[in-house]
Amino acid sequence: MITPTPEFWEVFKETNGALSCTEAVAIMNIAAQAPEGLFLEAGSFHGKSAMAAAYGLRDGSFYMLDPIFEDRTIADKVQDLVFDIHFCNIDTIALEEYSIDFIPKFKDYSYVFVDSGSHQDGLPMQEVKLLEDRMVQGGIIAFHDFRSQFVEVEGAYNYLLSTGKYEEIIIDWNEIIEYVNANNLEEGNSSWHHNELKNPCFVGALKRK
Repeated sequence: MITPTPEFWEVFKETNGALSCTEAVAIMNIAAQAPEGLFLEAGSFHGKSAMAAAYGLRDGSFYMLDPIFEDRTIADKVQDLVFDIHFCNIDTIALEEYSIDFIPKFKDYSYVFVDSGSHQDGLPMQEVKLLEDRMVQGGIIAFHDFRSQFVEVEGAYNYLLSTGKYEEIIIDWNEIIEYVNANNLEEGNSSWHHNELKNPCFVGALKRK
């Protein structure tokens, strides 16, 4: 299991965003299974989940989308933040663009993290149908707010499984939670929406066969 440095956690906890340390460990270990190439995050906010993914990703180009990147000061900060986390050759590009407009521009994604919009109004299904045949073999689609109150996210996940083109990535939550709790990592990381939970773990992932 990949576990980051204390310096990573210091920056991570200072970054605004609804992501637990438990979820971050899951994301970096999921991303580590993706081939090198083209990476996309739909819904980056201030870069918290992108930091986690970049810790595990191989060489490639990482596009990060969010409406707040209309402010280029924020966009540039996120680009630099995520670039500095990575240990290999990765380009980081933060764009003010919507996922359903951006996804059709490429046909060979290696890693995509879906966390855009309100996770309602049919958007998760629109996104996965656009991604369905645009992932390389072994490419990974990961989801935030999976198996939460946002039922459309799990519906989109189940749709991809039903196509027979994808298989589930099994996340060892017990191992991750044991590591997080042993190191008291969630202390000081209180920016997620489920403050009543000790270890929020709303992440799921699928791999293209």
